[in-house]
Amino acid sequence: MEPKLYFHLVGYSFGLAAFAMIYWSIRPALLEMGRDVHLKALIAVHFFRYFGLTAMLPGVFNLGPLGFSQDYLFQIMAGDVFIALLALISFGLIQFGSSFRIGFAWLFNILGSLDYLNAAARVTPSIHDANILGPFGWMIITVFLPAWLVSHIAIFTVLISKHPTSDHNFLINRV
Repeated sequence: MEPKLYFHLVGYSFGLAAFAMIYWSIRPALLEMGRDVHLKALIAVHFFRYFGLTAMLPGVFNLGPLGFSQDYLFQIMAGDVFIALLALISFGLIQFGSSFRIGFAWLFNILGSLDYLNAAARVTPSIHDANILGPFGWMIITVFLPAWLVSHIAIFTVLISKHPTSDHNFLINRV
C-alpha cells in the first residue's frame, strides 16, 4: 500500500470514527438536555471554521501544484470564515431563545454543508503529499474536517427529530 493511502485511511476513517463515537457517547445526555443545548454543542465546533484562512497563507497550504487557483483558495477561505460567522450568529440566537433560532440553524447547516462539500470533497482527495499540508495543515485534514462532517450530519438529525424543543424543558425536568 502506498504511503498516501495510509494518510487518507488514517485521516478519514479514524477521524470520522473517533468523532462519530464521541458524539454517539454524549448524544443521550444532549437529548435529555433538549434541542437547544444539543444544537449549541454541535454548532460550537464550527467556530473553528476560520481555520479556512490558512488556505491563503504562504507555507501553510501549498495547493498550487495541485492545480487550485488563488481564486478558488480565496473562495475556500471566504466560505469558511462566512460559515464560522453563521455558526456564531446561530449559537447566539439559540442562546437568547430567538424565534429565528431553528430557521437560522437550518440555514447555517445547509450552507455549512455545501461549503464543506465544496472545499473538503475537492481538495482533500487531491492531497497525495503531506508536504503540501505545511506544519499544521494535517490537523485540519485529520481532526477538523471529520469533526465538522460528523457535526453537520448530527445537526441535521437534531433539526429533523421530534425531541424536546428547548432548554426550558431541561430546566423544568431538573427542578
